[in-house]
Amino acid sequence: MIKDILYRVLKMSLSFFFQRLKNKAFKAFSLVELAIVLVIIGLLIGAVLKGQELLESARLKTIITQLNQYRLATNTFVDRYGALPGDYDKASSYISSSLKNGNNNGVIEGLGLSSSGGAASHEALSFWEHLAAAELIPNGPPPPTKMGGVITIAHAPLEGMQGHWFIIGNANGAKNDGALLTPLQCLSLAKKLDTEDPFSGNVQIRNGAQKSGKGQCLKANKVLNTATKDPACVLYVKL
Repeated sequence: MIKDILYRVLKMSLSFFFQRLKNKAFKAFSLVELAIVLVIIGLLIGAVLKGQELLESARLKTIITQLNQYRLATNTFVDRYGALPGDYDKASSYISSSLKNGNNNGVIEGLGLSSSGGAASHEALSFWEHLAAAELIPNGPPPPTKMGGVITIAHAPLEGMQGHWFIIGNANGAKNDGALLTPLQCLSLAKKLDTEDPFSGNVQIRNGAQKSGKGQCLKANKVLNTATKDPACVLYVKL
């Protein structure tokens, strides 16, 4: 919207000056008029860029809001039913007959975007269904983000990651490990949520699967490759 408004203002400003140029009584722009046009163009370009930056920042903040909401919903669910959503073995009896029951072993099993496999492989998808049916979140699986992609949950999704983690990425087969965020976007989120080290703490960052050969999210020394401006990363945030 901001971009469209600024574009219309720029178009009107330039139209005014070009209309004067067509006037037979007017032979050329003065230096002052040319300077005014250049200033207007510069201001509008600056405003567009700043507006886009603010919009991106707002979209990134909604991811943090979502994660906090899902943590609170999970804790409330555990307090209420004594089991993790998705893993709850009496969900069909006490919440909704349409739900699948988990095996109540304390682990949310499954890959996040598929229910095929073992008897409890649906639990990562059912996590969201249990929360939604219990009226603790507004939508079922898997919730989208303002940056695109979706949020899934998995237990020990990668080597060295113990416990349950939210994964913010793009669908890639049964997993949610497709590249979604740029390194700078991940850096912004990581600094707000925990630390900026991609391989430690409760917020970690990894290279995302990509359909084209664009730049990687991480350098060989495991530092964020902030020179990459294209989506290249997946963000992992501990539950």
